Amino acid sequence: MKIVIVLPTFNESQNLRILLENIKKEVRTAYIIIVDDSYPKESHKIKKIASDFQHVEIITRERKLGRGSAVLDGFRHALQNKQFRYFVEMDTDLAHDPKELIQFYERIRKGGMDLVIGSRYLNASKIVDWPLRRLVMSKIINFFLNLWLGLNLHDYTNGYRMYTRRAVAYLVKTGLREKNFIALSESAYLLKKQGMRIMEIPITFTDRKHGISSVGSRELFQSLLGAFRIKLRSIIHV
Repeated sequence: MKIVIVLPTFNESQNLRILLENIKKEVRTAYIIIVDDSYPKESHKIKKIASDFQHVEIITRERKLGRGSAVLDGFRHALQNKQFRYFVEMDTDLAHDPKELIQFYERIRKGGMDLVIGSRYLNASKIVDWPLRRLVMSKIINFFLNLWLGLNLHDYTNGYRMYTRRAVAYLVKTGLREKNFIALSESAYLLKKQGMRIMEIPITFTDRKHGISSVGSRELFQSLLGAFRIKLRSIIHV
């Protein structure tokens, strides 16, 4: 089991079984760590679903602490197992297709990358059923992030990624200061500053069919402020 997949969840019981089944079809031996911030009733459902699958465990947290810290907690736990060489994070809302996991694996293993990001905005990428408002907002945010952070990436905010063990060890050691999806930009920024190699690959991104997105206008505004903080901390070294 070289691959471990961290799934941050918040009230995603409607999607979880489908996702676990699809992951196991593509990477049968993958180990899966669910980091769950759900309400108690939902958390009970998620535990019941996870119990039907092998090599799946749950870290249950008492409240919603943010996607960034959920992934970091999952990575921290996974690092205890020295078998794991490649670490994946992906959303639990079925936006990310497990069939593409092999592409991540091939690129990170053969290309000498430390981080491979699944991008929604490369020429070969596809976006399915995403509301126009969300798409426009996302493109504006990513345009701004590229101007401000300067990593020459097309997609700073998509959470479908594969990391090497050394990249994850560095992030866990350093820590992330941002909590929400802007933590994705922070992790890429920290790794790039450390001299690690990052590349993007095209993916198919599909809007959720069940549940409600936890990303609202307030979180988007807070994330833009977070981007300013990421750059400023780097400049003044705090």
